[in-house]
Amino acid sequence: MRQMSNEHVAMGYLIEDHLESLKKEWRSPHTIAARKNILNRLHEFLPFGVAYATTEQIQAFMAAQAWGRWARSTGDNHIRKFFQWATENGHLDGNPWSAVGRPKTPRLVPKPVTEADLARALQAPEPIRTAVLLAAWEGMRVSEIAACEREHITQDTVFIPDGKGGVPGTVPTHPIVWEELSRRPPGRLILNRDGLEVSGHWISQTARYHFNRMGLEHVHMHRFRHRFGTKIQELQGDIRVTQECMRHANVGSTQGYTLVAGEQRRSAVGALPGVGLSQSLPG
Repeated sequence: MRQMSNEHVAMGYLIEDHLESLKKEWRSPHTIAARKNILNRLHEFLPFGVAYATTEQIQAFMAAQAWGRWARSTGDNHIRKFFQWATENGHLDGNPWSAVGRPKTPRLVPKPVTEADLARALQAPEPIRTAVLLAAWEGMRVSEIAACEREHITQDTVFIPDGKGGVPGTVPTHPIVWEELSRRPPGRLILNRDGLEVSGHWISQTARYHFNRMGLEHVHMHRFRHRFGTKIQELQGDIRVTQECMRHANVGSTQGYTLVAGEQRRSAVGALPGVGLSQSLPG
């Protein structure tokens, strides 16, 4: 590994200052950890660290990474936000990443879990069963489920204090959720076998273990959120209602989570008026 100079190491303070600024903005621990990971990797890759990065050097870093389907777009966003912050706060004279176009974000293909698989997943042991309930009927992400406390749930509303991007939100309480959870004791709803709090990653991995044992290898926790959005769209037929229930900042994100069934498409096309054209069509 390339040995870094003292100046190179010292200039890493920019990263720490940036991460501190995210904490002051109440950004989620997951976002901060992801930002730290990508920036430290970039800092180590660059010959003179992030303080002296050039556009070409950052492009070389991006090209050298083995990005997954979504990781390249996410990594670019973290790097872009850092250099924007460093420039706006006077740490850098110019932003080396400002003129580079954003990578194309992959199209999200909705994969709602089937009702049959949902019924089987509800046979998982606790606390995974509770996690499935909150994902399928409240549309909660695993990080939100991990932080959910009994006090956050009333008969009318589920309060989510730390949603995506650190933004709080609410979602109406489904009667099934209230019936199942209203008598739970105060505190975190999801705890490990030692009674300790868990992370969203722990929920995903533990669910994966149980789903595999149940023959549900194709099911993962986020598919229950896909089901939540798809069913609301099917029943309400209003993408704005679905967007609010999903707690998305823009409707484009919602469209990626809501599957339009083939029968709905056939019905929509078949319902188009003929305007009397059938009389003039060739036999």
